[in-house]
Amino acid sequence: MNKIKLSVAVCFALVCGFLIGKLDFTEDAEPIERREPHVEISLIQLQNIVGDELTVDISGPARVLWAGENMVENDGTFTIPLSQIPNENDLLYTQFPYTGNMKTGKFYPSDSYFARGVAVEYRRFFENKDKAVSAGFIPSKGVQ
Repeated sequence: MNKIKLSVAVCFALVCGFLIGKLDFTEDAEPIERREPHVEISLIQLQNIVGDELTVDISGPARVLWAGENMVENDGTFTIPLSQIPNENDLLYTQFPYTGNMKTGKFYPSDSYFARGVAVEYRRFFENKDKAVSAGFIPSKGVQ
């Protein structure tokens, strides 16, 4: 009989514990508002091209790279010389270390800004300095 009373008491305690566990004694808290993170988008506007210069307006944090060596990292309006951006003609002749300018009579390292600025019709390419000098070209300050 004691075992039956003990079993009933244990079952009663379990049911009471279960029901008490279902009760909510906490105060009503304000619901948490979930916000999606705000991703800032930088705006880079290509304004116009005048002569050899591209005008760019940058608003917001942005890093603009061109030709692998030039960079702008601030807000504002900037002008980028288009001759600094390599095109297909520049990339075709990277095998030649020197580029001559028939108009000025000077020659430059082919990977320099000045060599990219030479108009295509005035470009002459050389395998070494001696060949450029023998063709009548003068080394520029950039040639070492």
